[in-house]
Amino acid sequence: LVIAVASLSSVSFFSDRLSRALAREAHQLLGGDLLLLADHPWDKAYRAEAQRLGLRVIGSISFPSMTAANGASHLADIKAVEPGYPLRGALRTAPALNQPDAETRETPARGAVWLDERLAAALTAKIGDEVRLGNASFAVSAVLTLEPDRGVNFFNIAPRLMMHLDDLPATQLVQVGSRVTYRLHLAGGGKAVAAYQAWAENRLGRGERIESLDNARPEVRNALDRAEKFLRLAALL
Repeated sequence: LVIAVASLSSVSFFSDRLSRALAREAHQLLGGDLLLLADHPWDKAYRAEAQRLGLRVIGSISFPSMTAANGASHLADIKAVEPGYPLRGALRTAPALNQPDAETRETPARGAVWLDERLAAALTAKIGDEVRLGNASFAVSAVLTLEPDRGVNFFNIAPRLMMHLDDLPATQLVQVGSRVTYRLHLAGGGKAVAAYQAWAENRLGRGERIESLDNARPEVRNALDRAEKFLRLAALL
C-alpha cells in the first residue's frame, strides 16, 4: 500500500508539472497568455484594466506593404512592436544571412528594422543597408530567424519586417482603409488572466476578438489534450 501510494503520488506530481510546462511553452504561440485582436486601435480602457490586474501588456501592429532596397522591391508583412515583445518566448536573430543565430530579449531600435531571412535574401540586404518603407527609410540592424508567435497559414506567406512601433507614423502607411491588425499581448498569473478575459469578453465590439490556446490554435490544444490523456493514463498504470 505504501509503495502504491508513493508511486501514484510521484507520477501524479510529475504529470502535473509536465502538463504545466507544456501549457507554458504553448503560450509562446500567442506571444503571451492572452491575445486581443482588432481592426482598429484598442480603447485605452483595455490596457488600463490589464495593468490594474497586475498583468504585463504590450501592443503590436501588423499589415502588408511593399519594401524596397538595393534597387529591388518585395511585398512584406510589416510588424511594429513595443519594447518587451514577446511576453512569452523569445526572438532569435543573426548578424547576417547564413550566420549562427542567438536568442535575444531586444526589439528593433528606433530607426532600425529586422528582416527575416527570406526578405533579406530577396532584397539582397545586408546589415547597415537602407530599406525604404512608405515615406521613411530604415537601417537593417539584424536578420530575424525566429518569431515564436508567428503561425503557419495562408496569410503568412509574405516575409517579415519587424520595426519599432514609434517609427510607424513616419512611414504614413496606416491610413483610412488600410488593412491593419492591432494586437494587445497580455501575460501574468492564471487567475488574473482569467479575470481579464471575462471582463473583456463582455465588452468586445465590432472587429474585436480574444484569442487563447483554447480557440486560437486548435492543433496546439489538441496536442495538449492528447498529452494530458497520456499523463493521466501513466498515473493510472
